[in-house]
Amino acid sequence: MIDTENNKKHVLVVSGDPLNLAEIKAELMPYFNVSMSAASSAALNALGVYSIAAVVICIGENSSVAFSDFHDIFETAKRKHVPILFIADNGNDDDETKAFEVGAVDYSTRRRGTVDALVNRIRLRISAGEHEKILMTGDNFEPPNHEITPEKSLAGKTFLLVDDVMINRELIKAMLSDIEGLTVAEAANGAEAVNMFNNSPDVYSLILMDIQMPEMDGLEATRIIRTAGGDHGKKIPIIALTAASLESEVKMCIEAGMNDFIAKPMSYDDLIVMVVEHCNN
Repeated sequence: MIDTENNKKHVLVVSGDPLNLAEIKAELMPYFNVSMSAASSAALNALGVYSIAAVVICIGENSSVAFSDFHDIFETAKRKHVPILFIADNGNDDDETKAFEVGAVDYSTRRRGTVDALVNRIRLRISAGEHEKILMTGDNFEPPNHEITPEKSLAGKTFLLVDDVMINRELIKAMLSDIEGLTVAEAANGAEAVNMFNNSPDVYSLILMDIQMPEMDGLEATRIIRTAGGDHGKKIPIIALTAASLESEVKMCIEAGMNDFIAKPMSYDDLIVMVVEHCNN
């Protein structure tokens, strides 16, 4: 069963492998609101600002990196009583033991194409975690701080919005229009975006990039910005705007140098979670 938008829980997926992150996000998007992070700092920011229902840690070939680099995430999630689930590309007994030692409630080997099993495991652990929160009392319980508004972190930033369809640009601009201090510049195709970025690279904090466009598509524009855009071009967050979240298209986006993707049409909450996450990474 796919959840309706209003009933979706927010899941944070963490891995040092961007392509692995993108694949798992695409699998889970129909069932959860999904944030993904390849860096501990961005994951900790998400845990501090949003009501995260579960953290999914993906272990790649070098499992020791995951256990050392993401140590602060384990501690923060445990303090907030957020369940931690580990998914391993190649599971083994030693990693499973380590996972439970750092506070995991679940450990499983990833089997591509069997999404239902993973979704059910996450739902089960979220449900158990919510029951635990109800029972917990005392100083160790930290309710979400709803006084923090993530939009405030976008003040003073400028986004470059790239889409050849004017109505798409207008809709996204309307979503962002009430954020005080945020500026949104527009480009109608990839070539225009590259020119705007090259003329004033340090102006932009984030790029929202459509994929299919005339003259120059978003993939080619991203590759040019990454290779010819100087130091800022190498690190600026570039988010793909895509009408589909097929694994093949997601893979092309990540390989072109994009940091993440968001499917059109998008909700305000999904857009804000995405841009705040990457602007504060």
